[in-house]
Amino acid sequence: MFKFIKDRFPREREEKLRTVSIAEVPALLETREAEIAVDLSARIERHRNEVIAAREYLKELIGDLRSKEREEAYHPKLEKIAKNTLPLFEKSMLYSLAKDLPRDSEEFYMASSECLKGCIKGLAGPGRYLRGVFPDEMKEIRLTVDRIGREVNAMTPSIAEARKKRDQIADLRETAASLSAAVANREKAARDLLRIRDEISSEEQATGELKKTLAVSEEPAASVEVDGLKARISAISGEVSAADRALRADVSVIAHLMRKGEKILQRRGSSAPREIEAVVDIFAGPDVPAEDQLLSGLSRALPLIRSMIASGEITLKNKEERELFSEEVDVAARIRALYDQYRDAESRLGAAEQAYATHPLVEKIRLTQHEKETRETRLAGLRDKMAAIEEREQALAREIPALMAAMEQGICHIEGRPVTLVGNKHT
Repeated sequence: MFKFIKDRFPREREEKLRTVSIAEVPALLETREAEIAVDLSARIERHRNEVIAAREYLKELIGDLRSKEREEAYHPKLEKIAKNTLPLFEKSMLYSLAKDLPRDSEEFYMASSECLKGCIKGLAGPGRYLRGVFPDEMKEIRLTVDRIGREVNAMTPSIAEARKKRDQIADLRETAASLSAAVANREKAARDLLRIRDEISSEEQATGELKKTLAVSEEPAASVEVDGLKARISAISGEVSAADRALRADVSVIAHLMRKGEKILQRRGSSAPREIEAVVDIFAGPDVPAEDQLLSGLSRALPLIRSMIASGEITLKNKEERELFSEEVDVAARIRALYDQYRDAESRLGAAEQAYATHPLVEKIRLTQHEKETRETRLAGLRDKMAAIEEREQALAREIPALMAAMEQGICHIEGRPVTLVGNKHT
């Protein structure tokens, strides 16, 4: 990566081992880059002077073309060529020769190369038509252009070598930037790990205290009253379920007899009375009908159903039907009582649940449990984050030595002697 031709800087370097810190690398690279510029300038100085002199001479040669006296014996065709082509040649050549030649060595080389290309183009273009008109002058111009070409070619190896060295320095700067970023990231990772470990320790301690609080709150001695509330809720829940079952059982019996009565009326060949249809529709859904809706329907339909039972059209086939529709039972009153029983049990259940939910110990347990779950969630997140940072820190721990080795090797090349690169505790 960092192969470097042994440089010929002005000063000799000792071959003894040198120690360089990471902090010194930027200044070292700037120094070596400056030396490359000085060395390159010295190498091409003679060629620079030759190019400048040749350019000035070319300008004189081109300027002299118009003033040259030609023999009148020139063929008219040559006269026409000279008249039409000379201005084009002059314009092309002087345009290329008029461009500035920068002081910077590489910029000078690039400008000289462009100038050379322009002159060659001028000679190959309009210049080729002038050879027969100005044979000697055009030969001298061509030789002078060749002279510039030789000087540009002579500079090329030195320019290429300098560019190669600068590319190596650029690579080293890139490596140095990567190393600096890796070191900074590892330092940050180390700080983040310390902070997260402290946060984890704090959360673990807090979670442990919350678990102790919950354990004490749930001990038999501490929760006698709460256990009593739980038992009451359980008992009343049983009453609600029993009331619901009883209501559903009677509603099921009524629904069965209403449908049976509807079918009997249909078999008679007449449509079922509205009272029967309305009550049957009430039972279409899966839930127990609303009290007022059911009782309103029963008040209209029960007399008809009882008359059909009395006439023998409807036979009571099981114990439940016989019990509910016996002459002694007021069906509507019984259904109303079941609804009352269900509402009363539900009301008492709601009050018991409210008493339980608002009990200080239950409220404390609920809040403590919520806080414990919140902290456990945060603790899990912190542990995941710590694992990710540890993984990143381990990757940086492997990356930094590799970058250090690459930098050390590169510095050895540009220094031309053994170098040991040293860094801080994170490198």
